[in-house]
Amino acid sequence: MRGFTWKKALFVTILVGMVYGGVHMYFYINDLVQPVLMPVNQEYAGYANLPQKKLGLKLEPFVFRGWDGGDVQAVVVTKEGEESPRQSAVTFDLNRKPAENLGIIEYVLVCVNWDHGVLSALPLAESLTAAGLTCVLWDPRGVGDRRVNCTHGLKESADVPLLLDALKVTPGKYVVGVGQGYGAGLLLQAAAQEPRIRGLVSIDSMASLRLSVERTLPKAPLKSLTLALMDLKINSSVGFECFDVAPIESASRLSRDVPVLVVNMVRNSPVSTLHDAVAIYRQLPSDVREVWTLRCPGDRPGAEQREVVYTSGQGEKMRSRTVGVHLERDEESTVLGIIHWLDGVMVPAWNSRPLNEPERPNLRTDIGDE
Repeated sequence: MRGFTWKKALFVTILVGMVYGGVHMYFYINDLVQPVLMPVNQEYAGYANLPQKKLGLKLEPFVFRGWDGGDVQAVVVTKEGEESPRQSAVTFDLNRKPAENLGIIEYVLVCVNWDHGVLSALPLAESLTAAGLTCVLWDPRGVGDRRVNCTHGLKESADVPLLLDALKVTPGKYVVGVGQGYGAGLLLQAAAQEPRIRGLVSIDSMASLRLSVERTLPKAPLKSLTLALMDLKINSSVGFECFDVAPIESASRLSRDVPVLVVNMVRNSPVSTLHDAVAIYRQLPSDVREVWTLRCPGDRPGAEQREVVYTSGQGEKMRSRTVGVHLERDEESTVLGIIHWLDGVMVPAWNSRPLNEPERPNLRTDIGDE
């Protein structure tokens, strides 16, 4: 009888421990998944996504129908009136070194964050409009934040062809994309399917969601189990897994005649690293491609290039290559450099080829509903 009581108590103790551990793991996984499914931009918390006015800018809002049948808020942004400080810096630079070839670009699609998509893209748009470019910004979450979960461009990239339909691009003109962070990954995925995007600047794109999520997790024996449970939770919520989001794979499907500039500006970020930028650069089939990063204390003063060793493959198939990475002084000089790259590298690359109007792409039909 005593033995039975002891075994029963042990069984109950183990059962309670398993239930407690399961409940704890459930909430732990939910806490890890939440910022993946809803990356909220705290910088703009409390602000309306579409400002009424902005110094130095003319904002022309419009709405288009997105991939899921819901409305998406967008805005065309041009320079108007008194310049903002950011625009003045660009104007000062262009007075010394004019950018004279940008007139062939009709629209620059600018995307930065999933949350507060328009507001987060305005700083880049300010600089680009100072060079005479017309920017188009949009809210990937949809009107009224109707899209509850973020898919890191997997589904949201299907908005881009519909956005271009709404813009009605002038024959003989070009559309380019300038994305940062989430927006860079989205535009890489969009450009792989949308031939009307004729050039791309990708700033701080993740290589893959799986790799970025893995880097953010603490080192622990159960890391593989944690990743598997996170994928199950994400899949049950939005119908995809971390493996499905891989901008680096989209980069490999771009056309050879699409010039691409890959830029790494963030430091010490597990989501996007210099290695990611170089990896994306290496996958590009583009005839015209470059990779940039910011100078660091380890670079010699005034250095314009750093040799970076890039390793790919595993085991006997592991290969190491040296990649020359262009160095910029800081973020401000990088944005100015991007404008001159569009003018002095991208446009001449287009002019070396005849302009053939692309066919309308087939929209994806395998992305399902949220």
